[in-house]
Amino acid sequence: MRKWWLSLRPFSLPISILSIMLGLVIAGKTTYLDPIGALLALATGLVLHIIANVFNSYFDWKLGHDQSGDSQVVPLLMDPNLGAKALWAYGLAFLILGIGLTIILGLRYNPLVMIIALVGLLNAYFYTAPPIAYKKRGLGLPLVFISMGILMPLNTFLIQTMDLNYQIIANPVPLALLITAILQGNELRDYHSDLQHGINSFSAIYGLKAGIKLYQLLVIVPYIMLIFLIFAGLLPVFVLVVFLSSRYALTLVQRADQHDFKGLDSATAKLHAAFGLLYILAQVIG
Repeated sequence: MRKWWLSLRPFSLPISILSIMLGLVIAGKTTYLDPIGALLALATGLVLHIIANVFNSYFDWKLGHDQSGDSQVVPLLMDPNLGAKALWAYGLAFLILGIGLTIILGLRYNPLVMIIALVGLLNAYFYTAPPIAYKKRGLGLPLVFISMGILMPLNTFLIQTMDLNYQIIANPVPLALLITAILQGNELRDYHSDLQHGINSFSAIYGLKAGIKLYQLLVIVPYIMLIFLIFAGLLPVFVLVVFLSSRYALTLVQRADQHDFKGLDSATAKLHAAFGLLYILAQVIG
């Protein structure tokens, strides 16, 4: 069972959990929360994230981007009795579950909620899967920013309120930028491999120096945005507690300057977790 569990890349799932929590906190400012809606949002978000993880692992392996011995290769692929066929069936089961949850959201709430979930599902599958393969076309960063950073908290909010307001448009952006920074840290690590396999990541297209600068901006800009959002009256002043994580952010900026890319994605995920927890807690208290 451990191989099946680890093949989901469970270490990455807190990214979605924090996005969904943020959507619930923003909704909670204007309405009483529906616990069933919260559970459905959480289940759908996690399933879509798992679909992206499993099929990314599968297609990177099938297309030769990942090789035996690479650290990112999941355990099912390394098992001679299971391999790629088992991983494909695993992903297909979650894909069917994701379709079912998307339909349930549409029936229980409204068509817009279902459409957003469907867009997220398609983006998750086609992140690596041909013929679209967003990752190979250099669209991975904007796709993750929109799907996980914006649409996930937005749909969670809509499930609870059936309405839109300025909070749900602006509030998720700092956390969405850090989610994108995690992927950019991954792309910096895989820079030479992406060039070799014709994957048009941002860094592969515009060069390693530009990729480093983009990563550093994605890490620093969220803190700058907090100041503007506070002055605009969109966030409570107590959100400044998030700056407790800024020292670690500066450490990551220095690592990128030194081309220390090994483990940079997981280190950025830790920053996202610290920033996200403080960000959400500050809004609950504030």
